[in-house]
Amino acid sequence: MERALDSLLPRHCILCGCASGSENLCPPCAADLPRIGHSCRQCALPLSRFPDAYCGQCLARPPPWDSAAAALLYRFPADQLVCRFKFGRNLACGRVLSQELLRAVGHRSGRLPSCILPVPLHRRRHLSRTFNQSDLLAGYLGKGLGIPVVRSVLRRRRQTSAQSGLDAAERKKNIGGAFGCRISSRRQPLMDRVVLVDDVMTTGATLAECTAVLKKAGAGSVWVWVAARAEGPHQLA
Repeated sequence: MERALDSLLPRHCILCGCASGSENLCPPCAADLPRIGHSCRQCALPLSRFPDAYCGQCLARPPPWDSAAAALLYRFPADQLVCRFKFGRNLACGRVLSQELLRAVGHRSGRLPSCILPVPLHRRRHLSRTFNQSDLLAGYLGKGLGIPVVRSVLRRRRQTSAQSGLDAAERKKNIGGAFGCRISSRRQPLMDRVVLVDDVMTTGATLAECTAVLKKAGAGSVWVWVAARAEGPHQLA
């Protein structure tokens, strides 16, 4: 039915508005996406000289998670996709971001994660926004990879100020103690290889806090997958 409707009513590009056939993006806008190729395996920043290795900062002072992957650099037009998804409730933008993230993690070899955990919102922010963008991304990924999405383990214990506009030190202070974790005996077998999913990584403060509480509660390896990675080094120290 959906394909029949697409043939009768062709879609328009969610970025520029041009006809895009059955796709959410027209070919020029799809080609303009700032996809990340080779990147640091620890913080997901692009690497050109030493593909799929570790950047100097991660060698000297690695973040607490075990590996990271990102689909896009957080710049035009990827930033438009994120903002329209996150604040405009544009689910088509979310589908594009999830497809890009599936592509990015699909290029990595090794074992699949045992479960996917979305970074949770506080219930008040969830009510005001009506949905959690990280949860929707996690759902798309779980369906695409056949991996369970677990929403009952990680929770947001207190509401925090928005991280945007804060520097690295302020972000770390703002998010400190914001998350709690409870791993039941029933869920413990799924906690061997955990993936944290979020929309954007900037300094990594939120993901570091989530990783810390997960590992303290008994999680094994914690991986980080994000749709977009802000340019510039991580600043967790």
